[in-house]
Amino acid sequence: MSVDSDRFRIVSGSLRIGAARIGARLRRCAVAVLGATCLTLPISAPQIDARREAEPLLPVTGHWTNGVDDGPSLTVDGTKWSGTTDSLALVQSSMQLFGSANASFVANGRAVGAFPLAVAAGVRQFTTGTLRVRFKLLGGASDQNAGIVFGLQPNGEYFYLRYNTKDGDLALWAFANGARRVIAHGEAKSQLPLNTWQTLEVTIKGRELSAGVLSDNTLRFVHTFDTVPTGRVGVWVKRDAVTSFQRFEAETASAR
Repeated sequence: MSVDSDRFRIVSGSLRIGAARIGARLRRCAVAVLGATCLTLPISAPQIDARREAEPLLPVTGHWTNGVDDGPSLTVDGTKWSGTTDSLALVQSSMQLFGSANASFVANGRAVGAFPLAVAAGVRQFTTGTLRVRFKLLGGASDQNAGIVFGLQPNGEYFYLRYNTKDGDLALWAFANGARRVIAHGEAKSQLPLNTWQTLEVTIKGRELSAGVLSDNTLRFVHTFDTVPTGRVGVWVKRDAVTSFQRFEAETASAR
């Protein structure tokens, strides 16, 4: 028993000495910090919550199918679309995207002038940043095209920046009240090849928009809005287009 007691006293004493040393070190560190004389570890700059992973796309209007082409892809085929979308499906999309059914969203989705549309499921509110998507032009009766949607509102109105082969340019359009209207065409023209992956990029900073096709430096576009566009984002094509999309990205601190 005396041996065990001696061992206990030795261990206890060692623990007290260790604790005292640790406490002294902590006190010295605290004094140094308060006195601003201490060596401190470097503090990293605040990190922007950048969204760079691929966002899943939710089909809203049009005929869309999942596939694999150099990775997961989503293809819209205008030749297989009836041209109309079921009201109940639009109600469900409205509730899923905005939390409630909106009659104007349904009306815009069922309009004669409605276009195939898929929305990024995980990006609830986009204001400032960069949108990026890979696209492959496969076909279309009138021309081949692909676009990025932004500023999608609960009533189904939105903006889109598109490339098409008919004009060979980038152009900014708005969709509202069941019809589209052109805002501006880019000056540069270039014919992109079919069946080849390209990357379309749109950057919005406040009221300023810049866009381009990354594989072709001549295809650039800039525009200044009257007000800051904000809302959900996604992809767009014309009614008869056949286009594949993949790796939709929203890179911004306000993407969610």
